[in-house]
Order: sequence, then structure tokens, then C-alpha cells
Amino acid sequence: MMSQLVALALSLGTVWGGVAWAEGTPDQDPRNWPTVSRLIGDRYEVAGQVFDLRVYARETEYYNCEYRGTAGRLMAFTLLAGPYETLTGYMPEEIGRVLERVLEQDPWAPITVQVRFDPQRLSDLCTDQVDVLKWSRGWQYPDGSLTPGRPNTALQPTKEQLDVPGQRAMWKELRKLDSSYVGKDVQLTAGARVSTSYSCAFRGGTRTHFALRLHDADGRFIQAYLPRNERSRQLMDHIALHRDVGLAVQGRVVKLAMSSYCRPQLEVTSWSLLDSKR
Repeated sequence: MMSQLVALALSLGTVWGGVAWAEGTPDQDPRNWPTVSRLIGDRYEVAGQVFDLRVYARETEYYNCEYRGTAGRLMAFTLLAGPYETLTGYMPEEIGRVLERVLEQDPWAPITVQVRFDPQRLSDLCTDQVDVLKWSRGWQYPDGSLTPGRPNTALQPTKEQLDVPGQRAMWKELRKLDSSYVGKDVQLTAGARVSTSYSCAFRGGTRTHFALRLHDADGRFIQAYLPRNERSRQLMDHIALHRDVGLAVQGRVVKLAMSSYCRPQLEVTSWSLLDSKR
């Protein structure tokens, strides 16, 4: 089941990632707003609030962290809510059995769920766990649940924009455990995607920082963190909508001391959007 879900995420990631939509064509993109990645990053702020999400679902046996021991009382489902965006949803067994029967008839049945992060079950380890309060068949679009627009592929960085002279060696060095850039300020031209990873030097930093995954033209990446403020929040919403955005960033390279597995991370001090070249 999980391998099928991953395959679906990969195939739909291509569809959702940047197709030019023709007027009048059926909408295949769930266009959830906020996106799942933004909800996970803001879970301490939005815990207790109810959100409508359009998803595909698969039953799972994942009962960990604060939901350990709930099997038999709750049923667990993996909820695919966008390209590479998943939640683990837990619902009372009586309504879970109904969904189970629907999925037996149609494994890819689109459903709409109402979810919330339980304030008493928040975790820095199991970050994607939510209560499913109700579900219904088909995608529904309650007010406030739809993205304020479609992803603009013109804002996504090109290989030419990211292939900056002199930076290729820097990206390679930043991937090393013993990088010579640790403790130094650097400037990078990068593609930026929303991240939900808070590890190593930023473990437990969900309340104080937003997380980004910065990448170069060749697939190398570094985890980057911005202080939580209104300007940073606007950037995160911009990136969440368009999925991959070109940024010029400046920051200090940090690394968890005495770690044999933590790679360098970037604490962003300033940033600006790249101009669209298309």
C-alpha cells in the first residue's frame, strides 16, 4: 500500500508541479490552503483549529508517539494532500471502517477531510499526526481552503539562474561534514522550497524559525532557517504557493558540535527574490 502511495505522489508531483492549465479543464490539483507543509510548520500556533483538506487516503498501521496504543480505538490513514505532502490522520474506528470500505471499491477515491492538530498530542518527532474529525467523498471547497492562485512556473528558478560562477564549489563544500564554511557568512543563489525538517542545530526550533530547503542547479541542497516574523511568513506563503522559488540569501553556516552525522545548516540573515527570467 505505502509503495503505491509513494508512486502516486511521484506521478502526481509531476502533474501538480507546473502544468499550464487550460481554461475550463477539470482541476486535478487539490490546491489546499494552507498547504500541509505550512500547517506542519505552524502546528504549535494552529493546534486546535480545524482545517478542510482535499486528499487521497490509504490505511496505515502507524501508531507512534502520542498515538501509540490507540489501535483498535482509532484507525490510521496516510493522507496525500499535494505533491510530496502527507499527513497521518487518526479517526474513530466506526467512521474509519466506512472509509475503508470506500477505498476497497476505489483506492483513489478523492475525499475531503476536516483535521486538527490535538494540542495535547503535539510532537517534535511525529510532526504530521492529526485528528480526522470527519470526512466526505469528493473534493469540496469551503471558504478559505483554496490557494489564492495557481503555481506560477515563471517564478521557479532556471538552471541558468542557479548556475552562478564560483558557487558550484561552495555548494560541494557545504555538503561536507567538516565544511570549511562552518561559522562563516555566505551568500547563495538558490531555489527554495518549504521544509518541515528541524534537526541538528535547529532541533526543536519550530516555534522560533521557519524551515527552507535550498538547492542548486545540480540537486545539492542545504537546510536553511529564517527567524519567525511577518516578513518571513509572507515569504513562506509565497514559496508554498509557487512550490519552488529563486532566492538570493545571506546567512551564517552552522553545525551541531560534536556530531558525526549532522551536515552544515544555514541561519538566514537576509534574502531577496530573484527576478523572473521567463
